Amino acid sequence: MLRHGWMMLLLLMLLPTCALAQSAVVNNGSDPSSCLNMRKEPSRDSSSLGMFYSGTEVEIVSDAGEGWSQVSIGGGESSLDGYMMSDYLATGSAADSVLDATYTTQVSSPYGTQSVVLRDKPSDSYDAVAMLTVGESVRVIGVSGDFYFVLLEDNSVGCLASDELE
Repeated sequence: MLRHGWMMLLLLMLLPTCALAQSAVVNNGSDPSSCLNMRKEPSRDSSSLGMFYSGTEVEIVSDAGEGWSQVSIGGGESSLDGYMMSDYLATGSAADSVLDATYTTQVSSPYGTQSVVLRDKPSDSYDAVAMLTVGESVRVIGVSGDFYFVLLEDNSVGCLASDELE
């Protein structure tokens, strides 16, 4: 009998863990200027990675406990990962009624160039994700200081300075 117990435990340990991602949207309520923080760790005291508008699509990677979800935004060449408060994420049919405060705008260049660099973090000193052509459309999904998080058509996420958007 003991032998079967060990075999069962061994089998359970060898089985891959299947975490099912769930689609959701940020739900900040009826105030379109309100944003939800994405945190580095699942705590209000953790540093903010950025603030995201209602309607921003996220994938819930896992339940981080105590009212937090581990989430990912985007995909493609670049995504953003962190933690958001679960109460402000709408799933299923509830997501359909969420006010979408994200918006589409065009890339501009305050430098007189024909393109600008999309960065992986909200700072001029971070790595480039892509080069964007002036006039190209991007979807603004969040903000961090003087930078905006944008979502590209290939589902990549990156940051542009506020003066690099019309």
